Amino acid sequence: MGHGRQNPSILLDWATISYRSIMRGVVYVVLLLALGGVFYYLRAARRATPEEMALQEINRAERMYREAQATADPSYARVIESAGKILDSARLSYERKDFVEARAAAQQSQSFSQKILEGSAGETFTAKIYKYEGDVKIKRARQFVWDDVSGNTALRVGDQIKTAGNGSAQIIYFDGTITTINPGSLLEIRELFEDPTTKVRKVREKLNWGGVSATMPGANVVGSFHEVATESTTARAVDKSQFQVAYDAGTRRTSTEVQSGTAEVQTGGKTLTLKPLERMEVSAEQVVNRVKLLAAPGLLDPTDQRVFLHDDPASETTTLRWAKVVGGERYRLQIARTALFGELLLDKSDIRSASVQIPGLQEGNYYWRVSVIDAGNVESLFSEIRKFKIASSRERPTDDTTPPPLEVADFLPSGHLVIINGRTEPGAVLSIDGQRVDVYDDGAFTAVVRMKKDGMNDLEIVAQDTAGNTTRMRRSVYVESY
Repeated sequence: MGHGRQNPSILLDWATISYRSIMRGVVYVVLLLALGGVFYYLRAARRATPEEMALQEINRAERMYREAQATADPSYARVIESAGKILDSARLSYERKDFVEARAAAQQSQSFSQKILEGSAGETFTAKIYKYEGDVKIKRARQFVWDDVSGNTALRVGDQIKTAGNGSAQIIYFDGTITTINPGSLLEIRELFEDPTTKVRKVREKLNWGGVSATMPGANVVGSFHEVATESTTARAVDKSQFQVAYDAGTRRTSTEVQSGTAEVQTGGKTLTLKPLERMEVSAEQVVNRVKLLAAPGLLDPTDQRVFLHDDPASETTTLRWAKVVGGERYRLQIARTALFGELLLDKSDIRSASVQIPGLQEGNYYWRVSVIDAGNVESLFSEIRKFKIASSRERPTDDTTPPPLEVADFLPSGHLVIINGRTEPGAVLSIDGQRVDVYDDGAFTAVVRMKKDGMNDLEIVAQDTAGNTTRMRRSVYVESY
């Protein structure tokens, strides 16, 4: 018996969906996608916690330490040991939950490992431009384009630094020397050498025109030197000293003067020694003048970093005083808004007394220095630089109880020196390890601090605002034996 074929039944269920429902669903989907995007963005943009940042730096330090161990030759044994000790210190700080200290120590370990890795690659330790003002340009070795300088610019052999008439810059070298480039100058880095075994350090500069001053510490081993050459002379300092070199490319005349320590000057096949407060001028490799300088005047008042509060600063007079120098006929006073004197507000060289009164100074920071000129028209070196501030007492906060902000952006160990860049409240008084540090009008500061001993050093950074509120910060740095 055959079965008839049965047609399958098809059930249809119709529903009515309104246009409003469709639009509501689309809006929900868009909102979900937007919320998801915001979630992932916030997650990606979330600032890492101090613990996470410390762990990242420790992991990086461990990786660099292993690479340095694998590539270093025996001459870097002490540097390897230092990198390992500081890395251990970072781990211990992390275990104690001192994440700020752990991160700083890890970064220091990285700097030692990086030094080994750069040495293995045949590179020399570099210098840095750590402070500059006005128009300053740099031209890299084997390049033809002048670029603008930025903070903490690393320098290498062959680099050239040029300052305009309103520009000035300071370079710190691995040998501890700080070179200040005067406005209207061109300086070239000729040699940066450090023997990893003997620790002999050699720095050579070429001054094409303009002027520089160099302050050299006394912590380097025998055989180390800092040298500034011109077309006609070469000045070399081998111990703790401060000297200046100026070169006029038009007349081909070089002037070298020593403020402290000694400097050897080579010219025309001869080597002459300049002692403190001596100046020598050379033209066509012939000594044309050698004179003894008077000591720079000592500044008396106002004290460094003093703040003058006036109801109406424009109607007030500021008095500057310095010690009278025996044998001096007149004095030269310079006042500037910036610490490197790139742009002068006042340059007066016919002052017959040991004080001046400056009327109507506007609010802000001022820097000043003085030299003395004898009867033979020979000018001394400038005095120390002091800073004072003019402020309106009307704007002084009377109920301010908030401590000033204090941030350290860069903490860069370099041998027995540390370069510190940061920011605090404009107008605050800042000190690092008891050393007064200049604070710019925008609150930024840069300091070079010399460590007192080998091994671990503790630094205290203190900022105090005009209302007397204080913020303190402690940082540690490991110094390799030298």
